Amino acid sequence: MAQEVLYRKWRPRRFADVAGQDPVTTTMRNAVAAGTPAHAYLFCGPRGTGKTTTGRILAKAVNCANPQVGEPCEVCPSCISYNEGRAIDLIELDAASNRGIDEIRDLREGTGYAPAAGRYKVYLIDEVHMLTDAAFNALLKTLEEPPPHVIFILATTEAHRIPATILSRCQRFDLRRISVTAAVQRLETIGAGEGFTVAAGGYELIARQATGSLRDAVNLLDQLVAFHGTDLSLDDVRAGLGLVVDDRAAGLARASVTRDLTAGLNLLAGARDDGVEVRAFLRETVAVLRSLLMFKAGAGDRLGLADAQADEIDAIAVDASVGDIVAALEALSAIDFAGDAYDSLPAEIAFATLCTGVTTPAVVTSAPPSAAPLPASARAPSASPAGEAPRPVQRPAAAAPRAAAKPIASRPVPQQPSTPPPAAPAPPAREFAPTGGGEATPDLATLKERWSQVQEAMRTYSRPVGALFAIAYPKSADGHRVEVGLPHPPQVEKAQNQDGGKVLQALTAAVTEALGHAVEVIVVHWSELGNTGNVPSARPARSHLIEEAMKQGAEPISE
Repeated sequence: MAQEVLYRKWRPRRFADVAGQDPVTTTMRNAVAAGTPAHAYLFCGPRGTGKTTTGRILAKAVNCANPQVGEPCEVCPSCISYNEGRAIDLIELDAASNRGIDEIRDLREGTGYAPAAGRYKVYLIDEVHMLTDAAFNALLKTLEEPPPHVIFILATTEAHRIPATILSRCQRFDLRRISVTAAVQRLETIGAGEGFTVAAGGYELIARQATGSLRDAVNLLDQLVAFHGTDLSLDDVRAGLGLVVDDRAAGLARASVTRDLTAGLNLLAGARDDGVEVRAFLRETVAVLRSLLMFKAGAGDRLGLADAQADEIDAIAVDASVGDIVAALEALSAIDFAGDAYDSLPAEIAFATLCTGVTTPAVVTSAPPSAAPLPASARAPSASPAGEAPRPVQRPAAAAPRAAAKPIASRPVPQQPSTPPPAAPAPPAREFAPTGGGEATPDLATLKERWSQVQEAMRTYSRPVGALFAIAYPKSADGHRVEVGLPHPPQVEKAQNQDGGKVLQALTAAVTEALGHAVEVIVVHWSELGNTGNVPSARPARSHLIEEAMKQGAEPISE
């Protein structure tokens, strides 16, 4: 007797059995109950979310001899033929291997024939985005006005590749990723039906590893049972899924937010020596950091963690700031393993960079005196050390951004600049702290001193973004909110909206790291920054073309 894999054996046969897609299945059930199914449907969504399954159930329901409130009765000859895979009125086409115009022409010819057994002939085209342009064009007219006995069901994982002319002829339904709760409920149903015994929390680990694909979750359960048997402990599940022990991932998460270089490298080396897939290890660590961020933000109740896991996250959150967590998430989630998931070197480099990159500015806070703003009397002669780094218009510090990160506190009392000062009097040497800025606060003084560090982070993001923020400057900081000024409104709009807001997120992360605590960052128009007349400079005046390019975010490569 042939063995059937679990995901095929337990494929849903009724709309009610489809997990996590209630909006779609309810609509389908109501349409069948009312006897008004549409002539064309488009099911979109990630793999393993029920697109093909829902299409087959719909085909079975519309041809059922005695549907029960929109559900197939499961006992009539038509339903039995669908369950056994021998329904002749359901024509399934794999567009990945039948993507040409000839196949679509054959399909069009077949629509002219009446159904053999039921009321409708149903064409289910899977991976429809793989059709060629000519095939799509050949399908258009038939899809728009098919014979009354024909229903088209199109399924795809890439809806953006479907032509608009096809989309407008279908009722579109987007199937979402299966939630962990819905996947666990389905896995429990399958486990109970098969006689499996799984330790508490095991189904949840499987569901999370499947990342929203129920088919993947059922396949993972099938693999675990094949290796460990029908009685699965939590350690069996973790070992079978390639997961590391939770406390080791939590330990690396703790070392990441506390910048404990020794502990983190020891954990990575131990995972490598134990034969653990380092990429999976980092994936679980990132999951712990995400949970930590949610707890720190007060949204931990949305995670549905067990009490032991929640207590562990709470213990790490005590010594962690939001800025530390965000920095750790960015560093560990962006690692490129270059195809070798067991190589620990990329992870070690990323972790070491995270630790050393954050501990360097810490010298500023511990060195005497503190990073509080200097008295007005000390700043009056000149603003050279604190003002040299943030010269967005002149950009003299762009060639050596690392040097600007040295502790200000260790420098002598500000002296006159090493370069010959301009003939202008000393007061205008405030330069890029023009009138109209915010109140002089400790955060504002600290941010001005470390502004070159922020500019370097934006240059790392991309060269165009670095050029844009080379002419930006902090305007105000009140401990919770920071305003960063740009001289022209188009630049402000570009900074706020570029890359779908990711540039503003990167700026927020850079400012948060410079200040050492979380803040809200906004970009504002500060017209005084565009007034270069008061800025000491030996540079000749730029032409109007260069000035206009500067307004749009350009940066001259030579003067």
